[in-house]
Amino acid sequence: MSQPSNDASRNNSSGARYAYLRSDGTAFIVAGSAVAGLAGYAYQILGGRTLGTHDFAPVSTLLTIHFLTFIVILLPIEQLVVRRLTIDRNRVGLPNEALWLGIITVVGATVFSWVGVDEYLNGDRRFILFTALTVGAHLWFSAARGHLAGWRRFRAYGTSSAMASVIRVIIAVGITIVRPSASGFAIALIVGTFAVAFWRPFKPVPVDRPELDQEERANLDERNLLWGLVLAAAASQALLLSGPLIVAFLGGSPTEQSIAYAAFTIGRAPLVFGYNLLARVLPPFTVMAARGERQELRAWARGMAWAAVGIGVVGAVLGWLAGPWVVELAFGSEYTVTRFDAAVISVGVVFAGAGLFVGQILVARGQTARLGVAWLSGLIPAIATVLVTPAMTPMSRVSLAFTVGAGVALVALVYGALAGTRPDAASGPSATYYASKRTLDIAVSLFVLLLSSPILILAGLAVRLDSPGPIFFRQARVGRNGRRFGMLKLRTMRADGDETVFAEHLARLEASRHTEDGTPIRIVDDPRITRVGRVLRQWSIDELPNFWNVLTGSMSLVGPRPLVPAEAELVGLDNPRFRVKPGITGLAQVEGRDTISIQERTRFDEEYVRSQSVSLDARILIKTIRTVLVDRGD
Repeated sequence: MSQPSNDASRNNSSGARYAYLRSDGTAFIVAGSAVAGLAGYAYQILGGRTLGTHDFAPVSTLLTIHFLTFIVILLPIEQLVVRRLTIDRNRVGLPNEALWLGIITVVGATVFSWVGVDEYLNGDRRFILFTALTVGAHLWFSAARGHLAGWRRFRAYGTSSAMASVIRVIIAVGITIVRPSASGFAIALIVGTFAVAFWRPFKPVPVDRPELDQEERANLDERNLLWGLVLAAAASQALLLSGPLIVAFLGGSPTEQSIAYAAFTIGRAPLVFGYNLLARVLPPFTVMAARGERQELRAWARGMAWAAVGIGVVGAVLGWLAGPWVVELAFGSEYTVTRFDAAVISVGVVFAGAGLFVGQILVARGQTARLGVAWLSGLIPAIATVLVTPAMTPMSRVSLAFTVGAGVALVALVYGALAGTRPDAASGPSATYYASKRTLDIAVSLFVLLLSSPILILAGLAVRLDSPGPIFFRQARVGRNGRRFGMLKLRTMRADGDETVFAEHLARLEASRHTEDGTPIRIVDDPRITRVGRVLRQWSIDELPNFWNVLTGSMSLVGPRPLVPAEAELVGLDNPRFRVKPGITGLAQVEGRDTISIQERTRFDEEYVRSQSVSLDARILIKTIRTVLVDRGD
């Protein structure tokens, strides 16, 4: 099968791009981040449920201080270490300005806890010392992880992050069993960080240095880099991480403060996971910037922006439907959150997460001034939202302000990442299109599989009761580049059906290729279809398991429908339709469903391959909804 050279080069470029993230222990850092996030939430939920809303208040304040200092100060320090070691592995240790900033942060957090001990810490002066120890321990923890990531020890980075959180939970469980206390949970927060010492993070290791363009490398200096990172982090995280404190400032009671903490804690789960992944994407972005691969970085920025839009819609729906229930399930029935607040926070978290990753492109380039301006542009409308919505509850004011600010900042960040570059002259879909398409595939397939699970259970029971045989049917289909995969569907035919029916239909299709008699691609009055199967096909319920194929990557939401091997041979494996992933729906399906001929379907498929775009995919998806609901299949 031959393909145009520009397609081949684009595929090779895309493969090289994602190879950055497939190697060097990426699986460990992803798994470690997941374990760390889950263990971190287990620690917080255990404290909230064990201590209650009143006694948990000082712990929630300590955690808020910890998150603020970690994200605003300590994470930028970690990023600085990662970036400088990526460029030069011999630059071990913290720069002087980073060390002094860390010390000042410890002192400042301690002073804050001393001043607000009565208002925020229930008057427990032990938490003044706990604050100093918590921030100091995490300063060391950030520097250690920065060295691990900078030397591309991603396996150690992910494992140590997970271990720190797991140890924290183990200590908290022990304290809960022996004698639950706020001070015990504070101690657990401190001790867990020292787990990273097991991996000897400051011991230099041999690492291959990337081949860097000298002119580009000269632009990667660290002047004012740290301060730009801190400014950007402060603006990006101020409302999210200080939300409970702002609720209290706006007049919320201690109970409302704890509820706000619980809601924002659950809502920012994707960010907790993403913070560790920043250390994974920053090294390859830095290498791209140093090599002058501007268009690659530009493609990443646009792809992440499109992903934020799609996932934001999914997040809003999930937040509205399940957000209050999840918060109550995690923290208890006392923690009641409105559907509006849950949905708004979910959207804001998606925008903030996308902004963090887009911002890594500017960090890699050393354009932290542009990074800081972008996040400040979001902070200003966020503050304005708090001020102009006095009729709303303190929680709703903070939630809405956070989302407005995150959305404005994301737009500014994408503009900053794209500014100063020219569009590619190459024809055909861009790398951005493929990145955004795959991200949308993952988001939508997860969403559909989650919402349709009750329908699948009922349909599966109906299939089993209607006729003997398995519930699901896995059939060999031909995918991209002629590769075969197993497409999953609900069984709609008798398990002992006569296969000669399909053989005769295939013969008619073969004959129609020469006569143009318009033989439809479906089998008319197929005797193998069961009573339940006919209903499932009319409403396309039998194709819901296809979303599992989308999630695993063998299919996409939009593309030519995958053919069985015999049909693929009729069309020819050199047909352009096999250059792209097959889809759940496609241009042929919305234009003619299953009544068109094989020639018409092939023409529609070829037209789709020639005209691929985000707008075309969106139009097909919208028309698919109408096709399923109005023009049901036979």
